[in-house]
Amino acid sequence: MRKYVNSILSGMAIGIAALCFLKGGLYVGAALFAFGLSGIIYSGWPLFTGLAGFFTTKRDFAELWPILVCNGIGTFLGAVLGLDMGLEEAAAALVDVRVNRGFFGCLLPAIGCGFIMSVSVKFARQGKWIPLLLGIPTFVICGFPHCVADIAYYSVAPAAGMVKAWLGTVAGNLIGCNLPVYDRFFKIKETV
Repeated sequence: MRKYVNSILSGMAIGIAALCFLKGGLYVGAALFAFGLSGIIYSGWPLFTGLAGFFTTKRDFAELWPILVCNGIGTFLGAVLGLDMGLEEAAAALVDVRVNRGFFGCLLPAIGCGFIMSVSVKFARQGKWIPLLLGIPTFVICGFPHCVADIAYYSVAPAAGMVKAWLGTVAGNLIGCNLPVYDRFFKIKETV
């Protein structure tokens, strides 16, 4: 039960980070977005994109999906905090881009986000914070979609077609999160 409560808290941190992005604009918002993941890592809260590249068993993989649902609940709650902040226009512009891209148009750039997330989390777990502090603003500035953060944008400015776009983002994040550790799937040996 604690894992799911913490997953909701993790989503709230990302929801608040998404509000910072909408309120602060591209560069300030991107820098402030790092609050979400750094708070999650420090607290040890489960985040779908923080775990999707590190599962080792089928059970771990199956556990990702309830975590994503709880992250979504928390993100929605975080986004609700900003409903009277006048962020609808900024959120709608972002949502329009996602919806117009559709499933595959979101899947491809979401791979970049997933890759950056796994690299950032791997080093942060070792106490090396520079990749996180630089990586999170990098994926935000590049416009790479993050499946948990996008729930905040869709909550503030819902639109037709958002579910299909979001599913593309989930798939892309999952693929990208596993690129840094692809060898565990293919058993590729390092050559020197």
